[in-house]
Amino acid sequence: MYVEIELAGTKHWFSSLLLRDMCDCSRCVDSSSKQKLFSTVDIPHNIQASRNPTTEQEEIRLQWTNDVAGYDGEHESTFGADLLRRTAGTLDSVPAVAPLPKRVHWSAAQQAADVPDVAYEAYMSDDSTLHQALLTLHTHGLLFLTSVPENEASVSSIVERIGPLKNTFYGSTWDVRSVPNAKNVAYTAQDLGFHMDLLYMQQPPRLQFLHCIRSSPEGGASLFTDSMRAAKDLIHQDHKAFGRLAFLRMGFHYNHPEEYYHYAHPTISLQLPGGFKTTAAALEQLEGDNLSPGSLLDVKQELIDSVRSVAWAPPFQSPFHGTAAFGFKPDLRRLNQNLQRWRWAAQKFSAHIHKPDGILERMMKPGECVIFDNQRILHARRAFEVQDAGKERWLRGAYLDSDPYHSKLRVLGRKLRSSLPVSPP
Repeated sequence: MYVEIELAGTKHWFSSLLLRDMCDCSRCVDSSSKQKLFSTVDIPHNIQASRNPTTEQEEIRLQWTNDVAGYDGEHESTFGADLLRRTAGTLDSVPAVAPLPKRVHWSAAQQAADVPDVAYEAYMSDDSTLHQALLTLHTHGLLFLTSVPENEASVSSIVERIGPLKNTFYGSTWDVRSVPNAKNVAYTAQDLGFHMDLLYMQQPPRLQFLHCIRSSPEGGASLFTDSMRAAKDLIHQDHKAFGRLAFLRMGFHYNHPEEYYHYAHPTISLQLPGGFKTTAAALEQLEGDNLSPGSLLDVKQELIDSVRSVAWAPPFQSPFHGTAAFGFKPDLRRLNQNLQRWRWAAQKFSAHIHKPDGILERMMKPGECVIFDNQRILHARRAFEVQDAGKERWLRGAYLDSDPYHSKLRVLGRKLRSSLPVSPP
């Protein structure tokens, strides 16, 4: 069943099913919860719509025959003409919110120049300050709060200003300090190389928070680098290496008597419009040698713009075997070959990660809290001197997932009418 509707002089045929499902009147969408009050599957196949007269030129009113069970013949749906034009594809879609600014692939000097520290009090009390901080976490992936109260609850307050804490087997918050028989290398005084946290989970945390409560008098500086800058440098240096890191999956695990976690991620995860097939086609073009220089540059830029996340955590890599690491049943010949291919590409990527001009080093002081994108920013720590109990270096940490981060961006952007994402980047 179809309804003919003329919009700006052009006739369009909308299915009755589509229009009935679009109804957002108070009988179809709860005015308080904003949740739908009927199911699409309950719309009868023989539903019909008829036009009701209206004096509003930019308004279409429909009444229904053979409506959803429980709705009487008085049920009327009202649609704005612009909505119908966008649905018909004759008017550019207007997003509910503006798109995010482009990411900045930073050097240490650029990061220091672009992103000033944020005062804790302003972050906690002023929505525009919080919104700008969240936008900075999209563009640069890293910022520092200062003048944070030096108590154990502060990091929870900082996270919950955005959304609920991510609870893991470490707890909803956790302490980073040297302990005997540590179950994580972070809980030692050793030098800790560049890595991301919890990659052995299917959904690693998006944001990580580390509040410095007590610093070490000797050593313990924190290091940060932008993995997306490294990915950009890699594709321009050796696009085939980039393609292999985007195609081959690397396994990560946490293997202890009381917990075992395992997951495999591509080192570089891409999100192109069109999904897997589009991504696979772009990577196949990188692997071949058939593109003109101009076309190759276009493909490189498209791939750089579509990098969604990076997965790099050498201390937590699982042993190599086919299913876990590369997504196929055990095949020794293929395993040998793919491991060599991955290592060759990963060595190049590692060299870009460790470029001195890309490493931001900061000796965090008590009262500072770093917030960073755990799926983009690699963090490391220099070794430090172990102090007596009660005097040792002490950071308190917490995590936040992607969904509450993007939700807060949308809500604040809508409230402040500024840039925020239509969909997660």
